Amino acid sequence: MMYKNLLVAYDGSEPSQGALNVAKNMIGDMPDAVMHILAVIPLGAVGVGVESPIEPIGSVQQIFPDMETYEALLANAKNNTAKSVEEQLDDQLDDLKCEVTIDVVAASKPAMGICEYAEDNEIDMIVMGRRGLGALRSMLGSVSYAVLHEANCPVVTVK
Repeated sequence: MMYKNLLVAYDGSEPSQGALNVAKNMIGDMPDAVMHILAVIPLGAVGVGVESPIEPIGSVQQIFPDMETYEALLANAKNNTAKSVEEQLDDQLDDLKCEVTIDVVAASKPAMGICEYAEDNEIDMIVMGRRGLGALRSMLGSVSYAVLHEANCPVVTVK
């Protein structure tokens, strides 16, 4: 089976960089393929002063005066995150012949955001990094573990 619509879950970490390299090797030379690079903003990270929620921040409960303010902050966070990912990956994407899209979604759980995006965009395969923190961590809720069990398409994890 040929995979021509890949999703790379990207958070700026070394494992996500490895996942990007694997995806590049899989479809980078196919001009009719699409590589979706996806960053997920945890909904709890949206707040005043958050420039790019893919960077580690403390878990702080936010209170918003109205939905309009929340939506504006969310749009700003998505914009800033997309710009940050584009800047981080600029040189690494130059040699690709496939189409590349960079998207940002907000989700209460990163795995849910990845799986929903994959389903909505008819993704053939998800390629993502894993931290390799062992069996105990995976049972407690790692993102890669959750995606492996929830995704409706093949998932490749890269350590």
